[in-house]
Amino acid sequence: MLLKIWRRLPIAAWFVLGLALAPAAADDRAFSTWLDFNPQIERGEKKNYNLLPLFVSSPERGQGFGLKYAQQSLLNREDVVRVQAIQTLLGKSSYDLVYEFPPRSFGMEMKLTYENFTKFYYGIGSQSREEDESAYDPELIAARVPLLYGLSKHVSAGVSFDYQEWKMIRADANGILPRDSPHLIGTEQSRLYTTGLLMRWDSRNSRTNPTHGLFAEGSVEYAKSLVRAHGNFTRAAFETRAFHPFWNHGEHHVFGLRLFLDYTSGDVPFYRLPELGGIFFNRGLLEGRFRDSLAVTGNIEYRFRITDRLHWAFFTDAGNVYPRLRAVNFRRTKFTGGTGMRYYVPPGNLLLARVDGGLSSEGFRVYLTFDHPF
Repeated sequence: MLLKIWRRLPIAAWFVLGLALAPAAADDRAFSTWLDFNPQIERGEKKNYNLLPLFVSSPERGQGFGLKYAQQSLLNREDVVRVQAIQTLLGKSSYDLVYEFPPRSFGMEMKLTYENFTKFYYGIGSQSREEDESAYDPELIAARVPLLYGLSKHVSAGVSFDYQEWKMIRADANGILPRDSPHLIGTEQSRLYTTGLLMRWDSRNSRTNPTHGLFAEGSVEYAKSLVRAHGNFTRAAFETRAFHPFWNHGEHHVFGLRLFLDYTSGDVPFYRLPELGGIFFNRGLLEGRFRDSLAVTGNIEYRFRITDRLHWAFFTDAGNVYPRLRAVNFRRTKFTGGTGMRYYVPPGNLLLARVDGGLSSEGFRVYLTFDHPF
């Protein structure tokens, strides 16, 4: 399986690899801009920022172009702002603004989003069939603001506020969605106001390039029907990520593990149901390939460093969806696996270009994106 993935990685991966291995400029610096992190940025002596033209590709959205900017220390020493705009060749677009600073005493992670990417629906449950695929074009406007208070060096707690305006623009007449629509919530439009509580432990040595430490977060959210709002439901989620170097090679070889549980109950809009597939969960399956009231997923990655900026990874993803907690059965777990390249784009260390190839029982998928899977 790994040989098949290796042969089918896109030309873009080898182009970035060649760029990374290009010789450094002939000047008096003791590091390579393309291979190494800038020591002055690492010490906080120079501004940590990235401005990057984007080319993105995924099986769900096709190809697109855009621009992404990230900067650290905008208002204080540890905050980070990220701005991204993408336009696909299919005429779809997305815009994101993220501003976050860690909860030393008070912290915040604000995200504003607009997108109208094509999505896919295959039915509800772990037995949904690939041939029942229905494509639909929604428009989403969302704002999420978690507010955190630092209880100790690693522990923080807080509240979150979430607003979503979702509207169906177009839906295929084919597939299973027209048949299921009368029984689903939110197939035409939906407005959600959600509040939540969360608790977090974070001992990772880095938010963008962790090599050791533990991240764990539990949250409970409640959506209540208010003025022109739709849906009364509760969502509980738990996520843990662990990183540990091994083989006595310091931080050049790292084992990464993630476990994620997502449970909803009540009148949940179908597009908010937990799901599998895409660039973060069960790579190799299309985004939204399986969805139900509960998703249990996990990722295992072996990451190794070729240079400071250029990394490679092998991964296995596993998971499934269930209608309720008592229905969990790990004998029917869906496995995917693959390999991929990660490159921290200079001059800073805030933006990661990722090319992953994932193989599942339904085929091979290639993802070119700009975020770590976890």
